[in-house]
Amino acid sequence: MRSPLLMLMPAILMAQRSALPPQEAFNRELKQNRLGTWLVVEDDGAAWGAAVRTALDDDSLVQLNLPLKVSSGGKKPDGLSPILRDRYNWPKGAHWALVDGKGRILVEGASQPTVPILVAAAEQAGVKSRTQELETFLRQNPDHLEARSALLGELMAVANRRTNRALAGAATSKDKPAGTTAEAPEPIRLLEPDQDETFWSAAVQQMDQILQSRWESVGMELGVRLRSSAAEHSPSMVALLNRYRSDLEEAVRRRPNGVEAWMLWLQASQKCGGWPLVQLLQTVQPLPGTSPGDWPPSMALSEFVKDARARKDWPAIREVMEARWEDVRAGEYRWGGGEMIWNRMISPLMEALVSLGDVGAADQLMNEVMGMEAWSGLSAQARDLATRLNRPDLAARWGALSAKGR
Repeated sequence: MRSPLLMLMPAILMAQRSALPPQEAFNRELKQNRLGTWLVVEDDGAAWGAAVRTALDDDSLVQLNLPLKVSSGGKKPDGLSPILRDRYNWPKGAHWALVDGKGRILVEGASQPTVPILVAAAEQAGVKSRTQELETFLRQNPDHLEARSALLGELMAVANRRTNRALAGAATSKDKPAGTTAEAPEPIRLLEPDQDETFWSAAVQQMDQILQSRWESVGMELGVRLRSSAAEHSPSMVALLNRYRSDLEEAVRRRPNGVEAWMLWLQASQKCGGWPLVQLLQTVQPLPGTSPGDWPPSMALSEFVKDARARKDWPAIREVMEARWEDVRAGEYRWGGGEMIWNRMISPLMEALVSLGDVGAADQLMNEVMGMEAWSGLSAQARDLATRLNRPDLAARWGALSAKGR
């Protein structure tokens, strides 16, 4: 049976994992960050965390890309600060340290750490970055795709931090020029050429090397890295992705239901301002026997709806979503329930039906969904959708419905 939950399973498992005790969670973080972790225990009148975070973004420290763990002490301590004081015999007052993956102190101090102090501490400890480790490995194993992807991740993480710092003064929506509407999207602010070269050249070089290879096995990973990145601010990264657009689309055509190529294409498209999805789908042949409820592929479904909604192509949304709903009725589509299914399937279909004037079909769908779904937030979501569509009559009617078992 097909299920959109499979795509989200890692996130669902993380969300369902019970919270660990502070000490166990801290030890796990240390183990994950085996090259080193900066620790700061704050105290009353010594809130060092923000200043240290800013210092670690300095050019002399950002390349290390070591994580920072800040704990609140003083009159209202968090759960971790007493553990750290006991573990390291730290008396009252603020403290900082650089520790290794086993929590052993490499360097520590009790005065406010500045950039020069932190630089000296890193040099004294002899720590090296994950980037340095991976570069050394790749010199001996140049065809190791997983290592190259991991290196790209490290380089992009540093580039993101430097980009965010450089653009911290970017105009906000309150600073829009007169005459622009609140709904108009803010233009992407691009880095200056010298900033782009300094911040992004290494990441662009690695991405270029990866896309020249058989990258499909790490396509999902590359897409995730792009999604969380500030690549849209880098003219050189955007230019590179645009240059490989035809290659990415050919990869999608080779495996229309493969998540790897779609993930990378979708995220690259977003970073490049949006490539035409419908145009691509018109050149993709689904596997013979693919049911209407499986097309477009699940990976591209949200982007398909977004694109069709922008063009007010309500018949297209209705056709695609009704096919999926028919599969739910027939028991061929695993009903995950909850807010995710509302957002991915029911809400777009309801919006399309109302926008096309087929209120009767929308009412029927709503009643069917309420008979299948026990999620308590369903009627409120339907009411809010009707309100957004300027249909107070539907908002009142749908808001009064009760979900199954309630």
